Amino acid sequence: MQYFKYFKYFKTTVACWLVILYHSTAFCATDDFAICKPLTEVAPPRPQLPVPEHEEEIRLISDEALIQEKLGISTFTGNVLMQRGPQILQTQKMVYDRTQDIVDSGGQFTLWSPNFIVSGAKIKLHSLKQGEMNEANYWLLAPRRARGHSEKIIQQSKDVVILEDTSYTTCDPQKEIWRLDASEVTLDNATDTGTAYHVTVNILGLPVFYTPYLSFPLSQARKSGFLAPNMGSSDETGTEFSIPYYLNLAPNYDATITPRVMTRRGLLLNTEFRYLTAGTGGQVELEYLPHDKAFGADRTSLSWRHHGLWREHWYTDLNLNYVSDERYFEQLGNNISVASITHLERRGDLLYLGNGWDVLSRVHSFQTLDRNPSARPYQRIPQVVFNTRWPPENRRFNTQIQTELVNFDRDTNLVNAPIGTRLDIKAMMSYPWRTPSTFVIPKLSVRYTLYNLDQVAEEAPTGPDRLLFTASADSGLLLERDATLWEQPLLHTLEPRLFYRYTPYRNQTDLPIFDTAQYDLSYGQLFRDNNFSGTDRVDDSHQLTLALTTRLLNATTGLEHLRTSVGQAYYFRDRRVTLPGESAVTDPTSQMIFEMSTQPVSSWTGAATLIWDPNTSNTQQTVLRTRYRPDPEHLLNLSYRLRDDALEQSDISWYWSLGNRWKMLGRWNYSLPNETTLETFGGLEYNSCCWAMRGIARRYLNNVDGESYLNGFFLQFELKGLGGVGKKADTFLEQSIAGYRNQF
Repeated sequence: MQYFKYFKYFKTTVACWLVILYHSTAFCATDDFAICKPLTEVAPPRPQLPVPEHEEEIRLISDEALIQEKLGISTFTGNVLMQRGPQILQTQKMVYDRTQDIVDSGGQFTLWSPNFIVSGAKIKLHSLKQGEMNEANYWLLAPRRARGHSEKIIQQSKDVVILEDTSYTTCDPQKEIWRLDASEVTLDNATDTGTAYHVTVNILGLPVFYTPYLSFPLSQARKSGFLAPNMGSSDETGTEFSIPYYLNLAPNYDATITPRVMTRRGLLLNTEFRYLTAGTGGQVELEYLPHDKAFGADRTSLSWRHHGLWREHWYTDLNLNYVSDERYFEQLGNNISVASITHLERRGDLLYLGNGWDVLSRVHSFQTLDRNPSARPYQRIPQVVFNTRWPPENRRFNTQIQTELVNFDRDTNLVNAPIGTRLDIKAMMSYPWRTPSTFVIPKLSVRYTLYNLDQVAEEAPTGPDRLLFTASADSGLLLERDATLWEQPLLHTLEPRLFYRYTPYRNQTDLPIFDTAQYDLSYGQLFRDNNFSGTDRVDDSHQLTLALTTRLLNATTGLEHLRTSVGQAYYFRDRRVTLPGESAVTDPTSQMIFEMSTQPVSSWTGAATLIWDPNTSNTQQTVLRTRYRPDPEHLLNLSYRLRDDALEQSDISWYWSLGNRWKMLGRWNYSLPNETTLETFGGLEYNSCCWAMRGIARRYLNNVDGESYLNGFFLQFELKGLGGVGKKADTFLEQSIAGYRNQF
């Protein structure tokens, strides 16, 4: 019977209509609606019918059926159910007119589908996939969970659907905080475009936003249009508001233009351009403020990032940045995590990957936002690095070569220091010997470094060089035994480690300091081949490091309940190679380093680092951290840091649920010697069925004078299933609250 085909047309009509709600609004996860009333209490209950074995099979059930063959009319009445696969259509009467090729429900109808439910007063379907529905209510199921109403739905053709006087919301019926209304919506699947007219967003029954026209895509395809606006307030910018406009220029490139109005500064225009090719991609961002009312001048920033495969084996990586003045990010940073930037990188890399080797060509410099001339690093213009990449093999001789040729330059009018080129060649050979419980790795490296210098002091050499070798041996054992604690089966390990290193002394005072600094002492530093980063210094250590690690592992789950490490280096002679201005180190031992991490239960973790100097009987560094996280809704971090007599700080941060709706978050970073708060912020999040809000107030020490404070307030407001406004603080919170994961 031909009227069965209309069930398929009916499904197509509704699906075309609801696609606007799936692709033109913000996506919401099912968890966002966990506190909402179950849809089973809101939408019509689904009839309990078994699913047909074949998806294309159609079942028709009714109390009565009248087939008037001569008139071409078939009438089904009384609890009519039509089922096709997982879809069910229910009505009290269904009439099929074969002569006019029309199906008419004749009254109330309800359609159940896996993704939505629709109930209306009347449905009429014509030939050529045309038809209309009247007074239709709909409910979108998980993950969207939304509902709405449309006075009339008209399907003009296979691809075009028109909705009149339609609405959309994710709120419960009795608590409708917000609702989107439109006088007319047209969906054209042929062009993958939807248009809406006279669109209004109502909050608590009052219109708060109106646009006479709106265009949107019907699929995941990108489309030009406005994005969610941002709002905030701070001492530096005053009250600010910005609204991005997205431009879908082509499938492989787009742009976003964002005017940003700041009551204290003026109007800043931000333009972001993104592009993709077959092997590369990048992003260009330009900001321009014509006249900063508080600063008194024009202000600009530019950023270009590019990376990808240029051609076979060749890779490029560019990172170019510029700002017009030193305080640009502190005063105009577009998020609250960039205010402390002091150096802007400008780097261009060209990398060739060969078979077991690679060559890197680089140009590298910085724009320094710190006014101190000594803070300006050298420029590498250019730098060429050659490395071998042969995979290491156990119980085989392994070799590696590292070669670097680089030219260092800087403004000698600001800093009186040498400039010039440096050639460094380092060859290494090792013979690792590993078993499941033992390892021994002897290693020998030979290094030659040659300089060609300008701007050197009188009588200082312009071509100093250095040739030396380093011999080392790293070894260790892995011992384990079964143990039991509180009736829990455990695996207890003892892991002693012995590291020997010898580097002969070479006088390196004639060598400049281009890119070298001394590593901070840590447990891992006890096993390095060199205590200096960079190439300009190689320490003359003759040492033996003794270390021990012990662990308690859950024998069933593998969870590490406890890990404790202790290590110390013993020196056979004084260390005379130092950085300029420092004296030789004569202590016979290094500081003793203790590290511990523990997770006694899944909700508690802790860590501690203690560096104690036996030569002075003084604790040089102490770090204590603990975290309580019983579930994703509760997080508390406590930490304490002490470093010599220069730094002593406490740090408390938290994210804590106060029930289904309220959460509080914050941080307090405090300097104990100065009795000064370095940074503090606090905020609240409110989460309801269909809307959420986050407010954060921040107070932090000014980076410029180190005495005054700056204040800021940031507010985010979200209508679930539609979008949000406000100044985003996700990155800032993830950096400030260890372990925080944004759920807003």
